[in-house]
Amino acid sequence: MIKEQINTEVLFRSLDATSHELMQLVQDEKEEILNTVPFVNSWTAAQVLIHITKSNKAIAQGLQMHGLPAERNPEQNTDHLKKIFLDFKAKYNSPDFIIPEDGYHNKEQIINALELSIRNLQTGRNETDLSEIIDLPIFGEITKLELLHFVLYHTQRHIRQLKNILGTIKN
Repeated sequence: MIKEQINTEVLFRSLDATSHELMQLVQDEKEEILNTVPFVNSWTAAQVLIHITKSNKAIAQGLQMHGLPAERNPEQNTDHLKKIFLDFKAKYNSPDFIIPEDGYHNKEQIINALELSIRNLQTGRNETDLSEIIDLPIFGEITKLELLHFVLYHTQRHIRQLKNILGTIKN
C-alpha cells in the first residue's frame, strides 16, 4: 500500500474555477439559445449541460463508494486522462447513461441541476479518501483522485464545445 500526502489544493482550485467558468458561460444565455441546434448531428448547449450534470452525478456516486487503498501512485493516470480529454481533435461517444434527452429543456432546471451536481462533487471530494481505488465499469480501476481529474478535463472539454456551439448560434 502506498500512503502519500496528496496535495489537492491546486486541483480543487482548478475544479472550482472551471465550474465557475462553465456557469458564467451559460448563466446569461436565453433559454432559446441554449436549446438551438447549432449544426446537424450536434447537441444543443442545453444537452451538453445535461450531459455534464449526469456525468457529475455519476462521479459523485463513485466518490461515495467504498474503496481500497491504492497500491500505486493515486495520480498515476491523470496525465493520460488529460491527454485523452484535452485532445480536441479526437471525437468520443458518450456512454448511454449520460446521454442527454432530446427536446426542449428548461434553463432554470438545467442550471439548478448542474449547480447541485457541482456542490455534490465538492462535498464528496471533502468527505472521502481520494487515494482509494474503486472499480467502475467505464474506467476500470481508478482512484477517486483520478476521478476528480476526469471531472476537470471533461468539463474543460465541454466548455470548449459550448463556446463553439454558442459562437455558431450567435454568428
